[in-house]
Amino acid sequence: MANALFLALALFAQDGQASQSPNAPPTDEYGYVAWCYGALGGYANLYDRVMPEVTRIEKAFPGPDGVAASLKTYPEMREQAQKDLKVFASAITAAEKASPRPISEYGGAQVKRGQSVWQGADTVDKARLAQMWMSWSPPGDCEKRAKALETRSTILGRALNYNNAAAATKVETTPETSNPAFDATPSAAPAPAAPPAQDPTPVATPAPKPSAAKPVPTKKAEAKPVAAAKPLTKAPAAKLPPIGGNEVIVDPANPVPCAGSLVPAKRGGRDVLICKAD
Repeated sequence: MANALFLALALFAQDGQASQSPNAPPTDEYGYVAWCYGALGGYANLYDRVMPEVTRIEKAFPGPDGVAASLKTYPEMREQAQKDLKVFASAITAAEKASPRPISEYGGAQVKRGQSVWQGADTVDKARLAQMWMSWSPPGDCEKRAKALETRSTILGRALNYNNAAAATKVETTPETSNPAFDATPSAAPAPAAPPAQDPTPVATPAPKPSAAKPVPTKKAEAKPVAAAKPLTKAPAAKLPPIGGNEVIVDPANPVPCAGSLVPAKRGGRDVLICKAD
């Protein structure tokens, strides 16, 4: 078992060969972060057990900055490990919430797989264990991939919530919201009704002078086309939301119902959701 532990840690330290080890991390993002959580958790759990021997080694072979400076780094490393574990756990939780299918069982298996890196700790002698523990560190991309996983899971989780909400209210919202939307365009149709309002104008010209009172209604009739002309200029504004032809951009911070599927994307350097018809 001592040789197994040494081999596991040696392969783990070699990024190019780590995938050949049975305890190596998986390639998918969620499984990889879960594996990092297990490996780093096993490292942190050995702290109290190995520190007496680590102290002895540091005193026997002091570094250039002295024993005190060397021993000071280990509590700091433990604190950093605890912070990293919280980052990994947050990413794992976000991914499990965003996934449309249960994945926690797979994640738990990858956590155990990461912990198995330290499975020979009970059989190796304390000096060898302390030396391995002192030289070990998690992969450099664990934190980076955990943050990327959480960001992506948060966006996808919001998209799933929006789609579910839209599907639940589609029957109710579609007739109500679509009719006013279509009514807005016919409201511009009264513009053709302006010519009938101009009919009194030619009547006023051949009419005798007593009909001079009719210019007053003609002015009112002329005022109506002006009011009707304004909706004509505003009517195109209702077509502004589509961008790029078939894209409707939804702000994740201000969700709106989508008749199709919400797909995460970037527009203008921001994380947005694109509503696409199914």
